[in-house]
Amino acid sequence: MSTTKFVTHPDGVHQPPGNAFSHAVVAGGLVHTSGQVGINPDGLLLDGFEGQAQQAFENLKVVLGACGAGLADVVKVNVLVAETADVRKYLPIAARYLADRPASTLHAVKAFAMPGLLFEVDAVAVLPR
Repeated sequence: MSTTKFVTHPDGVHQPPGNAFSHAVVAGGLVHTSGQVGINPDGLLLDGFEGQAQQAFENLKVVLGACGAGLADVVKVNVLVAETADVRKYLPIAARYLADRPASTLHAVKAFAMPGLLFEVDAVAVLPR
């Protein structure tokens, strides 16, 4: 029987508003992360697409690490961008953080739940044995 583990607030990432969700859930040998955005551990939203995207991936790395996985273990990402023009900025950032080229879905969205957000990424990773 698999064990389910909720990771609510790992050190090194900003706490969700009202602690409304877990940063990740581990179940069945997989890590499912919530969307990570460009907010640093002090709660500041970074300026610009590149800054937000890089911070979101740094947050993703911390969340995965708290669950016993890493970016190399990611098998699927879902990416949200505010502007289709930012896709060209996203690709080199993704190449730095996701060297193994996991399955990916990318959406351009009209708005995010928080004003000022330009980027969000969530992931599924396989726990190393």
